[in-house]
Amino acid sequence: MTTFAEHSSYLNDRGSTRNRGALPSVEHSLIRAHVFASLFTLVISALFGILVATKFTFPEFLGGHGWLTWGRLRYNHTQGIFFGWLGNAFLAFFYYAVPRLANRPVFSRKLGWFLFFIWNFAVVLPGWVLVLAGFSQPLEWAEFPLVVDAFVVLAFILMVFEFVLPFLKARLSDLYVSAWYMIGGIIFTMLAYPVGNFVPELVPGARGAAFSGLWIHDAVGLFVTPFALAIAYYVIPTVTRRPIYSHFLSMVGFWVLFFTYPLNGTHHYVYSAIPMAAQKGAIVASAYLGMDVILVVTNLLLSLRGSSGTASKDVPLRFVWFGVISYLVVSLQGSVQAFMPVNRVIHFTDWVIGHSHLAMIGFGSFVALGGIAHMWQRIPGTRYNERMMNWSFWLLASGLTLMVTDLTIAGLLEAQVWQSSAPWIDSVRAVASYWLIRTFSGLPILAGFLLFWISLVTGPKLSEATTFATSRLAAENNDAYENVPEVSHELLPTGWLSYAHVVAFGAGVGFFALSFLVLAILPGKELADEIKRAAPATMPSLTASEQRGRVIYGREGCAYCHTQQVRSLAQDVRRFGAPTEPWETKYDYPQLWGTRRIGPDLSREFNLRPRDWQLTHLYNPRFVVRDSVMPPYPWLFSGSANQPTQEALDLLAYLQSLGRARQLSGFDRQALVPSVQLATSDMAMPREASARATPPGVPIAMTGGYSDSAPVLHPSSTPGDLQEEVSRGEALFAANCASCHGAAGRGDGKASASLLPKPANLTAARFSDERLSGVLWNGIAGSAMPPWRQLPTEDLRALVAYVESLHLPAAAPATQEAASLEVGRALFAAACGSCHGGTGAGNGPVAGTLTPAPTNFHLKQPTEERAREVLENGVPGTAMPPWKSQLGEFERHALVAYVRSLYGTPQEGPRQ
Repeated sequence: MTTFAEHSSYLNDRGSTRNRGALPSVEHSLIRAHVFASLFTLVISALFGILVATKFTFPEFLGGHGWLTWGRLRYNHTQGIFFGWLGNAFLAFFYYAVPRLANRPVFSRKLGWFLFFIWNFAVVLPGWVLVLAGFSQPLEWAEFPLVVDAFVVLAFILMVFEFVLPFLKARLSDLYVSAWYMIGGIIFTMLAYPVGNFVPELVPGARGAAFSGLWIHDAVGLFVTPFALAIAYYVIPTVTRRPIYSHFLSMVGFWVLFFTYPLNGTHHYVYSAIPMAAQKGAIVASAYLGMDVILVVTNLLLSLRGSSGTASKDVPLRFVWFGVISYLVVSLQGSVQAFMPVNRVIHFTDWVIGHSHLAMIGFGSFVALGGIAHMWQRIPGTRYNERMMNWSFWLLASGLTLMVTDLTIAGLLEAQVWQSSAPWIDSVRAVASYWLIRTFSGLPILAGFLLFWISLVTGPKLSEATTFATSRLAAENNDAYENVPEVSHELLPTGWLSYAHVVAFGAGVGFFALSFLVLAILPGKELADEIKRAAPATMPSLTASEQRGRVIYGREGCAYCHTQQVRSLAQDVRRFGAPTEPWETKYDYPQLWGTRRIGPDLSREFNLRPRDWQLTHLYNPRFVVRDSVMPPYPWLFSGSANQPTQEALDLLAYLQSLGRARQLSGFDRQALVPSVQLATSDMAMPREASARATPPGVPIAMTGGYSDSAPVLHPSSTPGDLQEEVSRGEALFAANCASCHGAAGRGDGKASASLLPKPANLTAARFSDERLSGVLWNGIAGSAMPPWRQLPTEDLRALVAYVESLHLPAAAPATQEAASLEVGRALFAAACGSCHGGTGAGNGPVAGTLTPAPTNFHLKQPTEERAREVLENGVPGTAMPPWKSQLGEFERHALVAYVRSLYGTPQEGPRQ
């Protein structure tokens, strides 16, 4: 193999067949077409990204139609960057570099235009339109629907003919390292893409996730990285007019990249249900990949030694230099965050989003921009505005630095909240200001992209003579600056060396196949065996409605905010419940595990929240969770949360099916040996399915359910301290309770119109400390009132104090005659005792079958007005019927008096 300079020198010596200095024909028209297509789609994709970021701060912004909802815009943002921007940019550079590296033109101009139209008018634009219309795949970096995926595969097959064949017509030993990266990227992406996009539709759940994990990483490792490095290895020696530091190291780096990168994918699912051997293998491969990146970047930076002046003056080279530095940082970051002690903290957080932006913009995009600017100066008839190009660089560099720093800090804050017992919404509140900064950081990035475009269409027009001379200087005269002796290619190497490149390429293909074998196929077989052994025999599949709801869940991007995998970590178990078992996903085509948590995990949603809460939350999440950033879905309703369309009902059915099979199977009640104890180290990894089961009897503090350990929270008896508690409780109430109960606690919050039973009017009753403590600790089954025991005890006590302060003391009641109370007692025993119990303690014979449970009047004293209202009208959404037609005025008066007389008196039997 040769250095770039030696390769150029060799091409110059072929004077017998070509005039010295002559270049193969270069398809300048195709270069221009792909460059302008790349910049157009880049700006559109960046706008998609800014809209997505804006919706974190203003969730209802452009939220009235499904075409502009967060999930669909996010899909188009990522796929637009991947296919529209980077895909077109790389193709443009191929048309420029392949003829120079292969000393042959590309395969066919007609094929090139066909490829251009396939890429842009059968992949990018239709993909965007279909996603916005609701046709997509809920898979990371594979969001375009299957019909578009078919054209992507076709496009890569065409690339093999267009770009790889010219290289294969030359001797492999003559190829410069950039050519190897182009060949490897095209061939391996062509092989990996179908596996990551089609297989998860055919292989369900955890087994499909193993294949998805491979593509998530291969999309960057086999597409972006090789093509970006091909540009870097081309531009650096061309501009500095010096050879790369070591061609041997460049080839070692190339092969180690393709040997190890495909083995990394499963590190996206550390602590998951995928077999631990595959997880550890991916972690080890990540470490080796980090070492390879150090080697590659060192080689590239040493190639710039002594060229600091050139790098500062040549803006395209500066873009490439920034991209190379970003490659080092993002790759070492990726290797470190694959390690289990780090992964358990930062996975699912905005740290990972910052990492992704550094990879796709800091590395891939900066290098692509440098490659475009470099070749644009060498194409006849183009314009180039160096001043605008320089401004573009600094705007992009500053905007990206701010964005990545901001998201990294936000991710650490999210991780800190998740490690605690604070409510999930506290993590959203903690990073709200950082999301706003992230939006603003996108503005200089967008401006930088626009200025880059402007720099290519303004400024002095480059003459043909100038661009020809520049092109010849880049392609032919490197040896004049390097003093590299010419290399003879007349004598062919003998022995095994003549087959070294073939052997190496075969080894690369072998390692590529090995990655799918050891990280997908073998783990898939192990998972299939485990599912067969552990899955309940009666596990039902999704109903037709639930299946339709699953499609809606995927198309709206719900899996990009909510995971469906509880990891084998104590913090996950405490918050969400038992770790996800492989058999729970046996019917999931494709898997919806997700790779990010903006909202909480939904794996255990069955029986967690009532129907009316779910529908209200879908209609407008801020009706029930004030600070939620989830987008509203009004197009799923006919004007209000009380009028859901069939699509809303289907989505509701799917949400309420999550975790159903596990709960109904009694899996967690089996006699299993637990290893996920709340006191167990989070580093202890399970090896068997039984090791992932939640220990029986361990209360899951944050996922609902009744806990007998509810403390009685007594507000302070000291006036000053009590006032402080009331003030604190008022702030907590406004943040967490007012959306349902109303700002003044009168049960008239925004959500009250669509909830049954209605939120309580907290001013219409007097509550004991015991009653309020029990409700805050366990919620109210059968209502939208959830448990709040994840709050600190001090906060719960403050809420008790504030709610008690809402009850205004009424005028002293007239002395009740004993005869009236006796009438009331008799009426209560006859009409109310079966539910409320003979003594009014809420423990009647049928109380256990009712949700919400009947009121314990020893702990709650309604106002006289509220008691009369309930007797006359009942309580919609509960078992309490109206009694107006059955009881006369005197009887109702006597019953109200008796019920109110029970408050604070001793009660018999179990308390409710």
